[in-house]
Amino acid sequence: MNTDPPANGDEKNTAASDGTPDHPVTEEKSSPDPGEAAAPDPAEQPGRSPAPDPSGPGQGDARNRMNQIRASGAKPDPGDSGGKDESWHHADDPVRGGTGPDPVFSNVGQTVYGDHAMLINIQLPDGRRITLLRSQRTRAELLETDHTSVMVACFDDALERLRDKRVVVLRGGVGTGRRTTAELMLRHVVGLDRVVGIEDPEVTLTQLARQEGLLLKDHGTVLELPASEAVTIGTLRAFELLARTDSAYVVILDGHGDTADPTLAQHTVDYTPPPPENVLRRHLRRLLLRQRGCADSHAACDGDCWEKFIDRCVAHDGIATELAAHPRPRQTVELAQSLAGWSGADEELGIALGGLRRRRRDVVARLLKQDSAEKVLEDPQAAPRRQAFQLAYAALHDLPLADVFDASELLLGILQAVESGAERPLRVVFDGGVDQMLHAWGGESPLAAAETGEQPRRARLADPRLLFDVLDVVWHDFDGVRLPLLVWLEELVFTRRDEVRRRAAQITGWLATYDFDEVCNGMLRQWAADERGTGRQAAAWALHVAAYDDRLVARIQGRVLSWVRSANPALHDTAARVYSTRIGRLAPADTLRELRTLASRDDLNGSASVARALMDLYPVAPEETWRTLVAWNDEDLHRLRVHAARGMTLLGRLAGPAPHEGWPLLLTAVEGFTPEPAELAALWRGALGDPTTAPRSWKTLHMWLQLGDEDPVLADLLVALFSAVFVGRLVGRSRFYLRDWSRQSATARRLLAPPGAAAVGGATTDPSQPA
Repeated sequence: MNTDPPANGDEKNTAASDGTPDHPVTEEKSSPDPGEAAAPDPAEQPGRSPAPDPSGPGQGDARNRMNQIRASGAKPDPGDSGGKDESWHHADDPVRGGTGPDPVFSNVGQTVYGDHAMLINIQLPDGRRITLLRSQRTRAELLETDHTSVMVACFDDALERLRDKRVVVLRGGVGTGRRTTAELMLRHVVGLDRVVGIEDPEVTLTQLARQEGLLLKDHGTVLELPASEAVTIGTLRAFELLARTDSAYVVILDGHGDTADPTLAQHTVDYTPPPPENVLRRHLRRLLLRQRGCADSHAACDGDCWEKFIDRCVAHDGIATELAAHPRPRQTVELAQSLAGWSGADEELGIALGGLRRRRRDVVARLLKQDSAEKVLEDPQAAPRRQAFQLAYAALHDLPLADVFDASELLLGILQAVESGAERPLRVVFDGGVDQMLHAWGGESPLAAAETGEQPRRARLADPRLLFDVLDVVWHDFDGVRLPLLVWLEELVFTRRDEVRRRAAQITGWLATYDFDEVCNGMLRQWAADERGTGRQAAAWALHVAAYDDRLVARIQGRVLSWVRSANPALHDTAARVYSTRIGRLAPADTLRELRTLASRDDLNGSASVARALMDLYPVAPEETWRTLVAWNDEDLHRLRVHAARGMTLLGRLAGPAPHEGWPLLLTAVEGFTPEPAELAALWRGALGDPTTAPRSWKTLHMWLQLGDEDPVLADLLVALFSAVFVGRLVGRSRFYLRDWSRQSATARRLLAPPGAAAVGGATTDPSQPA
């Protein structure tokens, strides 16, 4: 999504634009829209009753606004989903934390679990009995790992320390391939049939270090450090004693950052994942040889026949984007599995990668639903606050974290209002922090990208496409969140800064692709008729995004056409803003016809929304748009001439395409079309001579002359053009401006006193003389 702020219009109102054009100069901020909008046409609001002012968009009454949206969209009440599931608890459950019969561990038995696993039953000091799963890697699994693993830079150092110390801490993130590296290290010191792993998130390593018989004699064991535990030198020494007693080896996987304890350095190795391109190549080569055999039917294939296919995969833009967004080895292996079934045709790549899209959605769903990290008794709002922050972080991707914190706090208050009626929930001052609230358990894909050190710090999704997965999950998996989500977006539109407003409106448009009637009837129709330009602009931005769904284009076009035909001035302005977006560019001829209808009315006399639409339409249909400007400039109706002058002034600010980036757009060819000099001069005379557009037009003219000072060819064109513009009553006015500009502009001096001719209107040729 485009996050650029909206470009400002020529007058008090601005019109919609899906992207900020490349202007030679920066435009000034426009003042807010004045005036009041007429009452909405009842025919435009089927099934809706007028809402009282306190419950209108952006008024801050979340519960009343949700009731209003529910009535407007004619949707049933989704009901209260705030109840908590108590089915896992029983009145006869023993109290956790009681004193056990023995202050030390008591191993109460082992149970065979499958062919290569063992269940170890342990009694903890508090009386709890838990079960650990100890699994053994098979010879075939480790041999397959040899074929697919990529050697990392720290491997030799880690292997040497393991042989010397018997216990090594391998520090690296979850899902980075650290477990595979640990198993390969142990394979080198104990052999293929003696590598095991113990997993249980409820038991700390400190407790396990006191358990005799935990390690198998002459075996290597992989242990993962729980997220809530930091490794200590005491724990390491206890494991080292156990390992030497049993002639065993231990690799502890630690996902924490650097430790301040220098005594741990001799046992610790920092793990750096291998380059994702190398992982993709190795896994894809192995999968192709196993699944598809030899491409050239060789009796003994060494894989060379697939190298070109692998090189093409790595160099493909779509695959490179996927790899850059999900570079972890586990994710890269999934990508290789998808590509192994790809035919090589570009049109079939989306089908081959479809499974990855579904897996990303599943990851987002688990992330939003996880609650194992919160201490509910200490902070009842921990889970809702985490969910609100995750949604705000995804929605405001690429925006400052200050906006994310503000938006998440607003959403949390709205959610609290739905559940309890209080919009100011109690909360702790220091929570788990950004990393804790965005953390994904079990090695899933992270929501946030790596920190870059930029200031101010911004929300950075690991994959920007995750925003759409988050919206999909929230909208379709949590029915009770739909109305709070819409109210939250509306509050962001009407109460926050420009970048946040634009993003909130765009997300609303995306939600309209899920349920157009609900979102359009409940939200966008009221925004379009709002007396504030903020709401009308937001409606245009939202419909621009919704129009990317081809199924909705005809419905949106019909809705906008009804606004053009209505008697509501606010809807007229919104329609002009919508024609400045994708909707207008899809059918330029129809757009120009409806813009003339809007420009002929007197309620848009003070608005630049029509001119903005003409400016945004010109790069798509330059000749048709230019003919419209020329025709309007010759009309007897004054308001049409004013809109033409505004459109010409806005177009005058745009820069031309390559190779004429330093030239004004109107002096270059666009889609093979260049305006005629005589027509351009006539439009310049109209813009410079009309009191409504004259101030901005003279500023644009000055900018053109400054560009001519840097390019002699352009300067010749400008002198010829404006010599034809400065005639009649513009002669005296041009002398005033040219004398002022001539002190710094050579092009202005040429216009003021052309070589071999008298100065304009008999003016002096000495630019130093006062005006």
